[in-house]
Amino acid sequence: MTTDMKKIFLTILVSAPLMFGSCSDFLDENPQSDITSNSSSASSDTTYAYTSADEATSALSGAYGNYKTDIYELLNYVVGDIMSDNCYAGSDGAYDMDYDNLTIQPTNENIKNSWAEYYTLAGSATEVIEKTKNMASGLISDSERNRIISEAKFIRAWAYFDIVRLWGDAPMTLQLIPTITAENLSKWYPVMYPARTSASDIYAQILDDLSDSNIANLISASHGMFQATKGAAYGLKAKVLATMGSKSSRDYSAVVSYCDKVINEGYKLVPNFDDLWTVEGKQSSEGIFELYFDSTNGNWAYWVLLSDVSGDVQVSWRRYCCPTQDIIKKFDKEKDSRYASSIIWHAVPYNQYYSASNYPLAYKIRQKDNDIILLRLADIMLLKAEALVELNRSSEAIDIVNTVRERAGVDDLNTGMSQSDARLAVENERQLELFLEGQRWFDLVRNGRMETVMQKAHDKNGNILFPTVDSHLELLPIPQGQIDINTNLTQNPGY
Repeated sequence: MTTDMKKIFLTILVSAPLMFGSCSDFLDENPQSDITSNSSSASSDTTYAYTSADEATSALSGAYGNYKTDIYELLNYVVGDIMSDNCYAGSDGAYDMDYDNLTIQPTNENIKNSWAEYYTLAGSATEVIEKTKNMASGLISDSERNRIISEAKFIRAWAYFDIVRLWGDAPMTLQLIPTITAENLSKWYPVMYPARTSASDIYAQILDDLSDSNIANLISASHGMFQATKGAAYGLKAKVLATMGSKSSRDYSAVVSYCDKVINEGYKLVPNFDDLWTVEGKQSSEGIFELYFDSTNGNWAYWVLLSDVSGDVQVSWRRYCCPTQDIIKKFDKEKDSRYASSIIWHAVPYNQYYSASNYPLAYKIRQKDNDIILLRLADIMLLKAEALVELNRSSEAIDIVNTVRERAGVDDLNTGMSQSDARLAVENERQLELFLEGQRWFDLVRNGRMETVMQKAHDKNGNILFPTVDSHLELLPIPQGQIDINTNLTQNPGY
């Protein structure tokens, strides 16, 4: 295999093409890593290593930079909110409408791009892990080596958690490979075209990357950071444990334990919910893991969701994530402070779902220098409540729900409700609290509620959208382009 052929393959597997040509100014390109194996051990003939601690630190920074692409500045909302009953697509793009209509096909461009960007995120983290691990002892202290490797393992765990939630069984790439030559082609060719790793094995690797010994190498913090901290890793691990396997097999006691570990790091709910979505309020005591942006290097989500004029809501084209009639009806508009903090009504030059003179827009990313919060304390508290309900500790769960509701200004719920009612209470609170944060679809799938809830979703005219919803929609299709170049890949059922 020639060098050019190898580059073509790697570009197909892990590069991150832009979704729209006009977005190139918003996304930074990062070097792609040479990673294509599904084996957990490093190659014996791979001797790549960083030559200084500064080089390792710079590479880790580049790995974090791979969060700042379409997957977390748009596609997380497309899956979490548009595919669910939270939002209409908003835009008139066919690929986005397919998510809204639950008619996604393997040829959808968003599927192709998200697959590529997730594998770039995971691959860049693996490169940091292996090249830092291979460094000579005199070039870096043990503590710095361990911290860098553990931060990269957090990034990799995060990427594979989304991969396994979106696609189930999927290739898992944990190895650097050498330059392909005629002599080693037969050895590495099958590695470069891997089959799908089982979801259970991917989860096992995620938990290994998030082992307590790895988490011990991370820094502690009690405010939002764009860095892997103990709190962020504990929170991610709690989410993994609450998702993997069937509900009947999950260790909900462990979920509670890791949620408590997050809380014990010192995070606190901010008193005013609205402060979370202001530039002045970013990296707050409630934030845990958030993508950092500033006025020079702004987030793309602001432009996509709300405004194309910095500092003012001026809309010249259809914005993404238009709140549904269903979610607007769920909010207590008089008491719930989250309503006005999440949705802003504004005149627009179109009437796709509402009157053009008064149109609801997503309002949690208000400026280009807003951070994008991927994990915060209220999410973890409500995840703990979810686990407590499954442990038949519903009263404790509703106490947590009421703490979140009190901050929002709405009335407390009865702590004496049944377990089935408590499940719905937690589910509904997560929907209102985490609306427009890319969480709803994953919540429904995790708890086996996707089909039931989506069969009750309404269109703009109040008609039922989906009389029947098939369970195969819990997973996305494998991109057709990947199947075309890799005969070892199989498609998810139903596509």
